[in-house]
Amino acid sequence: MPTLILSGGAGKDNEKKINDIFLSIVKKSPILYIPIAMEPKNYPNCEKWINKTLKHKKITMLSDFSKKISLSKFKGIYIGGGNTFKLLKEIKDNKWVSKLKKFKGVIAGGSAGAIIFAKDISAAGFGTLKDKNKVKLKDLKGLNLINNYNLQCHYYSKEKSLILRHIKRTKTPMIALPNDSGILVKNKKIKPINKVYMFK
Repeated sequence: MPTLILSGGAGKDNEKKINDIFLSIVKKSPILYIPIAMEPKNYPNCEKWINKTLKHKKITMLSDFSKKISLSKFKGIYIGGGNTFKLLKEIKDNKWVSKLKKFKGVIAGGSAGAIIFAKDISAAGFGTLKDKNKVKLKDLKGLNLINNYNLQCHYYSKEKSLILRHIKRTKTPMIALPNDSGILVKNKKIKPINKVYMFK
């Protein structure tokens, strides 16, 4: 199981503390960047963004899960934000669930790239910044690598009642991450990065 660094999304600090933790683990080793939650027309801008944000010399961008690539070459994987339903569908359709679960390095996920590691991705469909299920994904089960929690990103305190109702309906606890906040998940232990809210 990989170490996970999951972010609620970029705020005024542009996830600096979270990215610094990721880079401190990866050091100078190669990073695989996955922008597939975004629309293909945005991939060139995504590539510019990741290079500017991480300032790392060994970043490879993967924009198609069907391409053969050896993950053993990489110490880190960075999965960017966008539409959570699109991202999870691409992962499942291309049999990447087991590849990500078996990865032995560190995976950073922002927003959509974080929510996919929850028990399910239902929380992507509500809140101030909610995703539309344009790809008509029916199976919303996530990779479930954060101790059976669901995950809400871009969290605002006014959404607390929504989350509590969702927990009551799904009987699944939730971690809510504001922008620039996140969690480090290592050996099944969850450590907060900046302000994090846990609801049960």
